[in-house]
Amino acid sequence: MLGHVVNMSTSSVKVTFLGLGSMGSAIARNILKKGFQLVVWSRTTSKANDLIKAGARLAATAREAVTDADIIVSCLFDDKSCLDTAQGENGYLMGVKKNAIHVNTTTINPNTSTQLAKLHEQHGAFYIAGTVLGRPDVAAAGQLRSFLGGNLEAIERARPVVEAYSGGSIIVVGDNPAHANVVKLTANMVLAANLSLFGQIYALNERWGVDDDITQQILKVFYSHPGLLAYENRIRNRDYEIGEGEGFRVEGGLKDVNAMLTAGDEVGVPLPFCSVLREQYASIIGNGLKDLDWSAVGDATRINAGLSLPPRNKRE
Repeated sequence: MLGHVVNMSTSSVKVTFLGLGSMGSAIARNILKKGFQLVVWSRTTSKANDLIKAGARLAATAREAVTDADIIVSCLFDDKSCLDTAQGENGYLMGVKKNAIHVNTTTINPNTSTQLAKLHEQHGAFYIAGTVLGRPDVAAAGQLRSFLGGNLEAIERARPVVEAYSGGSIIVVGDNPAHANVVKLTANMVLAANLSLFGQIYALNERWGVDDDITQQILKVFYSHPGLLAYENRIRNRDYEIGEGEGFRVEGGLKDVNAMLTAGDEVGVPLPFCSVLREQYASIIGNGLKDLDWSAVGDATRINAGLSLPPRNKRE
């Protein structure tokens, strides 16, 4: 049994951040802006340069990074990177202190989340699945939406840190970490399904000679969320380029769709539309578009219909 979670003032909390990709760096900057003492670690040390200039300290290993941490926040790529960073001689679990709390923002399989929770318990630490909804630009603005699952006292202790980047709201899904991962996967399922649907609608209307402006007007009758409309506009204009510190790539989209299918298989729930999405993402990758924003799945219908792929809009 883990020890009781001790409350402490925000000013005394020592935070470690693991993983400094475009999303992780944005989250870490917001934590630092709130005045927390911050130690960072990344496999690519150059990604920490801006944070170091802003006052963070760089650790050589994940194990070293967490030695004094009260709260650990991580933003890695997938299940393997989460497990690899946790385990081994230089894994953070070898250095984590008793009753430390780890908030993992990575979108991973629910069963991997359960596995990580058990590993943390064995080392006397708390594991919170803290998946986030939003792109890197939303993270930079501190407006991510967080789904938190795990020990409820630990969640409250970690809340001041999570609030630093979660202006979009915090939703506590309960004391089961896996549930936060299920919720995030279903949220991404809604997004991915609509990205594909937008592509199908534009391709069909184009084949019938309907002007794109008219198609967009019709879509706006049914959709009002600015984030979803931004994706619709990307698909209309084929604006799939990813600028510095923004976007979610096609390979990440395929990774998440595979995680959706695995989560369904593990509880006997067929997800046929996710099977379609997997084939569409594979088609996009097969056509050399893997480094684009994941909304490029909107071109899958164009490819399969034999429509030409006009030049994409490119950022300066």
